[in-house]
Amino acid sequence: MSLDIDAWTERAAIMEFDGGLSRFQAETLAAKAQGYQRYEFINAIRDRNSQQARDHGSAPARDATNDLPGMQPPSAQKGRSVPERQISA
Repeated sequence: MSLDIDAWTERAAIMEFDGGLSRFQAETLAAKAQGYQRYEFINAIRDRNSQQARDHGSAPARDATNDLPGMQPPSAQKGRSVPERQISA
């Protein structure tokens, strides 16, 4: 038997929502239904998330092009003065 994290989270969510259990109780019962302890699923999720969060060397390549998501490219008209507005009284 292997840990099926997706089935565990789904079963726990159903027990929590429909069964009115606390999250801890629902996760514990869902783990027992698969023949495991709750902490084994928590550790598996923590390990999976830490593997995904590791730097895979893509940051230096991204930073080399100076491409930041959500940022506008620099203006081609640098140093141009802003015209003053004429206000008549």
